[in-house]
Amino acid sequence: MLPIKVKNLSKSFGSKRALDGVSFSIEGPGIVGVIGPNGAGKTTLIRILTGLLKPDSGRVELFGRAPEKARELFALLSQDVRTHFYTLTPRDYVYHYHLPVLSKGEARRKADEAMEAFGIDYADELFSVLSGGMVGRALLAMVLSAEVPLYFLDEPTVGLDVQNRLKLWETLRERAEEATIILTSHYLNEISSVCDRVLLLKAGKIVANGKPEEIAREYLSGFISKVVAFGEVSLEGFLLRRAGRHTYIYARSKAEERGIIEKLEELGVPFRREEVTIEDVFLVGGIDDGAD
Repeated sequence: MLPIKVKNLSKSFGSKRALDGVSFSIEGPGIVGVIGPNGAGKTTLIRILTGLLKPDSGRVELFGRAPEKARELFALLSQDVRTHFYTLTPRDYVYHYHLPVLSKGEARRKADEAMEAFGIDYADELFSVLSGGMVGRALLAMVLSAEVPLYFLDEPTVGLDVQNRLKLWETLRERAEEATIILTSHYLNEISSVCDRVLLLKAGKIVANGKPEEIAREYLSGFISKVVAFGEVSLEGFLLRRAGRHTYIYARSKAEERGIIEKLEELGVPFRREEVTIEDVFLVGGIDDGAD
């Protein structure tokens, strides 16, 4: 039985078409990345797949069932998840997450194991005093502590530092040996490093469906990073794109990146280095991303 089967899925919000006749199926186990620019329909798709939103038309099956009848088969970390009980601790949160289906002792064991697995050394501190990144790690621990065959993670690494992001990738690869993981992300290195397959969304439609290296060869430009200059600058020999008061300068190698930084330092222009995002790929790669 396929973990996910989608047929002619459409959804509109007023005059905006968020999803437009989307069809695909996913075989498990493994990790599937859902990528695209802002407004492409990624979060809408996740919400429909997990039964949080009804489509205007089309059909979704999770292991042969409608999403609302398959809730015990998947776990969800949504992009807009929030902690509501600030008097609880990360350990409490995981404990109560499992309590409806496990005994108190089993739920407590699950919570302890999750804290150890994710290296959460603030397990007994109140959520009210934790940073956004610390809260994100705790919520990831909560969702991934569930033993289910299907996980939906909507931009799970937002707010995580590099070390914790790498640790999460390792955890996901281990989990994907037996489960199917649907992952949305803006980070190219995340998609290329972790995912077995990629769905590329554009304006509510799937424009590519395949292995990361196949998508990269067809759509990506081979750049590794960008340097954001706070002002309008002109540098010969480099790929530039301007947005508002910023100039985005793209590098295809570490040597190019060093050259960009040296020139900006010579000019006295403030700058910062950033990771390449999917939005950059659509801009530089020549893919029109439509309306946000």
